[in-house]
Amino acid sequence: MSNKGSEDFAVTLLETTDIGGTSATTSYVSMEGFDRATAYVEIGTWDSGDDLDSCHLLQATDTSGTSSKGLTTSASGGNYDTDSPVDADGNFVIIDIRAEDLDTDNGFKTIALYVAEAGNSGTDNVTGFIIRHGAKHKAKEKNGASSTGAQVYVTP
Repeated sequence: MSNKGSEDFAVTLLETTDIGGTSATTSYVSMEGFDRATAYVEIGTWDSGDDLDSCHLLQATDTSGTSSKGLTTSASGGNYDTDSPVDADGNFVIIDIRAEDLDTDNGFKTIALYVAEAGNSGTDNVTGFIIRHGAKHKAKEKNGASSTGAQVYVTP
């Protein structure tokens, strides 16, 4: 039996943005009803003197980011090892987590993708997304109800 992606996963986008000297975060999305999540970040136009200083998933108790804290780490020897950061056009980071990695005992049920670059010596573009997958309950239109010209699902 095969499943349609639109019934099994949901995608949250971090639009291409210049994070030189700053950071960017996706919206917080619920992991309730999903077994896993995969985050992907790709470096676009990037100043050769800079590197991606931080790239990790955050967890929070709600979609407003209440009590936000790290789910994965960005540090020397951390999940994203800042001793060997990505730093060139086309470099990428993939982060995989399971729903049980969240601190559910303390009410943490949402995640967000966070990226940062402290230096600002030029353009530092990143694009990223989170795919929540392994839906516990298959349903049509996991990303939201179809709406003409706004949310469109296509099948052959």
